[in-house]
Amino acid sequence: MEFRRLKRVFGAEDGPDWMVSHAAYPTPVWLSDDHLRVFIVARDSDNRGSVGWVDLDPQDPTQVVAVSETPALRPGPTGTFYDRGISIGSIHRRPDGALWMYFLGWNKSADVPFRNSIGLAIDRSGRGDRFEPAFEGPLIDRSRHDPFTLSYPYTSPPQATGCRWHMLYGTSRGGGLDERQMQHALSEAWSSDGIDWSPTGRDVIPLEEGEYGLSRPWIFDALGARQVVFAIRRAQYTIGWSSWDPDAGIWHRQSRDLLGPGAKWDGEATCYPAVTHLVGRILLFYNGNGYGRTGFGVAEWTGR
Repeated sequence: MEFRRLKRVFGAEDGPDWMVSHAAYPTPVWLSDDHLRVFIVARDSDNRGSVGWVDLDPQDPTQVVAVSETPALRPGPTGTFYDRGISIGSIHRRPDGALWMYFLGWNKSADVPFRNSIGLAIDRSGRGDRFEPAFEGPLIDRSRHDPFTLSYPYTSPPQATGCRWHMLYGTSRGGGLDERQMQHALSEAWSSDGIDWSPTGRDVIPLEEGEYGLSRPWIFDALGARQVVFAIRRAQYTIGWSSWDPDAGIWHRQSRDLLGPGAKWDGEATCYPAVTHLVGRILLFYNGNGYGRTGFGVAEWTGR
């Protein structure tokens, strides 16, 4: 697949006062056939991430038409698994119209800078303006399958009656303070209801030479097959791409740097991808330098 950069779309400096820095983890959701909302995470003065959103013109997805004046989801009370911030994994509309947001919660730790867990928040109105945590505790936390830390989940609801939910998420196979020792690969979990999950402990997309972290997977359909894009952490972040082989039952790596060299705002990194379809087009939203510090942009599939 080849993607052509269109434009940097939005940064925290373009938003209201509560967005002190960053516009990270862009997550596109169609609220209706003509209403494209991209949820983001902006940081406050204490460096804690809250969820906000940006509405884009569906005729020209590089143009912002509205921005959330207040957060749609804030960090939790002290002691909860998300009291130091939130990062979005994926958002899905359920049959009753509610929006389910699977997110990563941040919590301080004594001997390492942070620990992470995966949680669920729900907007029962389906309007995308306000989410409430489904539980004060996480859905997936450290365990024998994931002994160190977890990261951004992408969930796939069942496509037919009797099928199960599927989740791809990041998990570290090494500890310590040196991020190069993280060995953070992509694992998976399964669920009958989207709430109670059974991790497999199996790395379905492993690291390759020179990589020490894979994160923020996003699954979509293109070229007649399932595709997944994800962030790759090396000396600098790039975006990787793999295709699903149903016969072999594995993901095949296709690219380690899907977008290639960037401009000033994304010249040092491209990361945290998310994909949506738009009337015959495939759009890739992503972050640039500094984990989203310079905002997010959009690229378009060229058809090749």
